[in-house]
Amino acid sequence: MKTKNVIRVILADDHAVIRRGIRRILEKGDNIQVIAETESGADAIHLVKELKPDVLVLDIEMSDMQGDQVARELHDMSFPVSILILSAFNNPHFINEIMQSGADGYLTKDETPENIRAAVHHVSQKQNPAANPVLLLIHAALLWKLYEVFDALRMTTDLNFR
Repeated sequence: MKTKNVIRVILADDHAVIRRGIRRILEKGDNIQVIAETESGADAIHLVKELKPDVLVLDIEMSDMQGDQVARELHDMSFPVSILILSAFNNPHFINEIMQSGADGYLTKDETPENIRAAVHHVSQKQNPAANPVLLLIHAALLWKLYEVFDALRMTTDLNFR
């Protein structure tokens, strides 16, 4: 049974030391409970189906499945879980692709503990990323995509946007 106002989290990362560190960070925050951990994408999907968490904190690179595959599968199955990607990659084009897979938020692993906890709270409430400066990296990815569109338009219409 779900406790009122407690955000139930599953951690999925192929490195045990990262999972342990993220667990400590999250559990020091208010109203966050880590209910399971896994090193595998397939197991993350199974645990989400079985335990019905509020948030899945998901790494991108795992041994059996990529995080975007996990996010896409859960999104396609319409599971009501918020997905926060926590990755070492900060390329805006890459982030844009990940966000299109069904993730609700994206942070790099070098974020402060406070920002990681804040991001879990925000994605659990399905809040707009713009409401939290922690998630503005998502907007950077979207701006990158917009730049690509304008650049393609400039190339096809011979206009010069300066």
